[in-house]
Amino acid sequence: MKPKLILFALLLGFFSSNSQITMTLRKSFIDSFKNKLTIKANYEVYFAHKNPNAGSKDGDLHFAGFDKKIGLPIVAEIMNAKEFDDAVQKVHDFEGKGKPLNKLPLTGVWRLWCEHPGDIEAFKQGKTNIEIENTNPPHVFEIHPATQIDTIDLSSSLHKINGYTYKDAEDAFSRYSNLRCKIKQTAKTITIETNGIGYNYVDFWLKFNNTDNLVVSDGLFAFCTIYNSDFDPQDEDQGDLITHKLRVAFVKGSSLYDKAKTLKKGDFLHVVGIPRISLTLISWRAAHANTQPEVLTWNLPFEIVAVGELD
Repeated sequence: MKPKLILFALLLGFFSSNSQITMTLRKSFIDSFKNKLTIKANYEVYFAHKNPNAGSKDGDLHFAGFDKKIGLPIVAEIMNAKEFDDAVQKVHDFEGKGKPLNKLPLTGVWRLWCEHPGDIEAFKQGKTNIEIENTNPPHVFEIHPATQIDTIDLSSSLHKINGYTYKDAEDAFSRYSNLRCKIKQTAKTITIETNGIGYNYVDFWLKFNNTDNLVVSDGLFAFCTIYNSDFDPQDEDQGDLITHKLRVAFVKGSSLYDKAKTLKKGDFLHVVGIPRISLTLISWRAAHANTQPEVLTWNLPFEIVAVGELD
């Protein structure tokens, strides 16, 4: 390939990955879920993977769909899905191949994150105007991981993924922390403008900053100090320090939640986590816009959901 064509291809890739994406959410929705880990949906399953991904590719089963309450195209994912044949079969029983007739009761961790926006630059809650044509439609909202499908409890699926290579903490958190963000609001909505980003399943160490954490109906939130993937808690090398304060969520019913409840200030955990936009901080920034207008252009606020303990 000629040098000019190579340069053009690189620039095209750069601008595609750095295009601005807007997400407009109802303030009532933000207030309802900013301090919750999970969401319940009457899920219309449009398309589902035939089989779970191999462990080396994340081990998830993906199934795309829609829920009127959420009002956005959604991809739901079962972690370590090969261990839950009954849940996989249930998804396929409700799969509509683009025309779902019945709705699947689904509960799982809500995730607002611009991992797969596709060629869509604006997402707004309401009636869907985005075609769901396969298992990976343009989307910024996921229910991932699923914790219950119909009557099937999937809480035990939240554990490490055998065969998967996790993202390095230093690299991943650097990417998360440097995402630009702009917030606009009306009386009833908040619009978030940011860039696309992936980097799921990151390997990191955490230290609890407090003993008294925020316990909610579906889990707990703890402010933690975050360290790199290869951190050794025996020497507390400050070179491995990533940030002194980040909110980490633990899903009720998971073994990691049970362990987190027993830990106190100064205790360490080695975990795998997935990022999501912090609706708590989005709400706070919008509420303080009149007195502190600069907060509307601070970098994207995020938090991490811990989904498995590592050795």
